[in-house]
Amino acid sequence: MPMTRGHKNGFVLVSVLWITAMLTVITLGFGRRAALDRRAAAYALNQSEAMMMARGAVDRGIVEMHNRGIMQMLLPPELQGGTHLGESWAHSKNLFEEEYFEQPEDFENDEVIYVITDEERYININTSDEKLLENIEAMSRPLVRKIKARRTTEVHDKEGVAPFQAIEELRYLRDVDDEDWFGDEDMPGLKNLLTVWGSGRVNVNTASPAVLQCIPEAKGSDIDTILAYRAGPDGEHYTEDDLGFRDMDDLTDKTGVTGATREALDQYCICTSVFFRITGVATRRQGRVRAVCSAMISLEEGISVILDWQEKTLGS
Repeated sequence: MPMTRGHKNGFVLVSVLWITAMLTVITLGFGRRAALDRRAAAYALNQSEAMMMARGAVDRGIVEMHNRGIMQMLLPPELQGGTHLGESWAHSKNLFEEEYFEQPEDFENDEVIYVITDEERYININTSDEKLLENIEAMSRPLVRKIKARRTTEVHDKEGVAPFQAIEELRYLRDVDDEDWFGDEDMPGLKNLLTVWGSGRVNVNTASPAVLQCIPEAKGSDIDTILAYRAGPDGEHYTEDDLGFRDMDDLTDKTGVTGATREALDQYCICTSVFFRITGVATRRQGRVRAVCSAMISLEEGISVILDWQEKTLGS
């Protein structure tokens, strides 16, 4: 039966409607894709900005330590020495507050900070005396033996002795459980006591009470006396009036600590550090994108030498 004119018009209309619907779907798809691409590009830009700011914060911290090293060298010999928590480097810096950015309103509710940590305030698992390791409550004797073996025995044939590159490597050993690693109210965890950097001796000016209590033969009352002096006039630790010692003789002069404790400090401790970790943190999109950059440096004759550099971004 031949198609009538009305049937032809109806067929054409239906075809046009189908084509229109398909084009609409395709257009919406392209529009959604374009919107997603714009969001991805904006997010990538925010990530890049945050990382650049975090790197800049670390660079600013390196400059601070470089300047500190030079200033120390310019002091008279009798005043040189000593790294303590009352110094400027020991307090975090917010680059927004220091007016490093010309248009801070563009970064409302964001932050760019850097924190400098003395790595020699911890116990070095690669180089510390075995007795010092054995004095850590959370460290079992089997674990000490495994650490000692790691120092002297090849992990893989013909590759030489390989020291720990990060304290997190201890988590792979059977003798370390969550309680040992994180600690509790009665026992500090290994993650807050150890490092893989430094000379192997602990800075008596910056070490935490938990670390100082690990020093063999040191009397608890003497450690309390040292900590009380370090707290400064306000009696609170980690404030700008904290005090320190230039050397061990200066410590004895200011605290009266002598005898077995002084001998232990001479063996296991130092007063001046050269290894520091500088961590820069920056955010964008009101904190939803976060970048973290970290550098390990050593101060050699007042010059900052970068030993390790790590960075990562986080965000949603």
